[in-house]
Amino acid sequence: MILALVILALSGADVQPVGPQAKPPAPLGGDACARVSGENIRVSDLTAVAPALAALPPDEVVGYTPAPGVRRVITRQELVRLAERHGVRLEAAAGACVERSTERLSKERLEAALRMALKDAASAGAPEPRVEVLEFSRYPVPEGELEFARSALPAPPRAGTAVIWRGHVRYGGNRSVPVWARVRLMVSGEGLVAAESLPAGRPVRAEQVRLASLEWFPLGETPTQDAGLVVGRVPRRAIPAGAPVLPAALMPAQQIERGDTVTVEVASGAAQLRFQARAESSGSAGDSVTLRNPSSGRTFSGRVEAGGKVVVDANTLQQPARGVAVVRAGTGAPGRQQ
Repeated sequence: MILALVILALSGADVQPVGPQAKPPAPLGGDACARVSGENIRVSDLTAVAPALAALPPDEVVGYTPAPGVRRVITRQELVRLAERHGVRLEAAAGACVERSTERLSKERLEAALRMALKDAASAGAPEPRVEVLEFSRYPVPEGELEFARSALPAPPRAGTAVIWRGHVRYGGNRSVPVWARVRLMVSGEGLVAAESLPAGRPVRAEQVRLASLEWFPLGETPTQDAGLVVGRVPRRAIPAGAPVLPAALMPAQQIERGDTVTVEVASGAAQLRFQARAESSGSAGDSVTLRNPSSGRTFSGRVEAGGKVVVDANTLQQPARGVAVVRAGTGAPGRQQ
């Protein structure tokens, strides 16, 4: 028998298998599944793959829509029971499969969502940033709202460096699917830069800064064009030539330096006392500094005011030293030790 089959095969004859050939089972509802974007599967969603259901009310809920990427099979028996509840007899009905409707993100949609997120976070009057999407997640996502939060955007180490901004597609109320985009974000404009290297701790002079074209991260500090916010202030760290001079990188110049001889004013009611003292610490207007009386050697504190003078509360100078006996007026008797 085997030899006969081999001879027939070599001769090119059509060999038919003995007995009936098994057929693969057809998919329920045909090759295509019904795609549903809402949270409930309705009869109207199934009529395209199961036309026999057209006799049922179109808004009748069949079940819940599956999660993205999951296929739900609705059996023939389920559909028959559903039809019987409405007094409809399904003569011929197959089962049906259902998938949640999905789509792939486009570069244009991502750019629009990113611009909206930046617009919501930007201050009024800020220039519009340049958004460049370099790469993004390309897997299917459910139909929903594409969102990117400001808190999920990392600051780049320097302007023009691409970063990964993570967001999500919100669907079904409180459910979401994560997405991401690799983006380059920049704002172009003018700002003050260092015309020469600016050392830390030394006030900036007017000739040490100049206006130049700059690019910066849209959610970072905006370079200033106002020299009044820069000149006379002190860099916290050295600023190289050509780098932006940002107000946040500067601090007020010290009006009093340690070792300076300063004018001290002490007020007590209508009486005022003015004398010279030596500064034991540095400070600017509003700061508290330590001073030393050159005559007595005693130290005390005062508040720096505009012009570099120091104002002292008279009560702080009238506190007796610890361990000195205080004699109460009119008694001649010493009080308790302070």
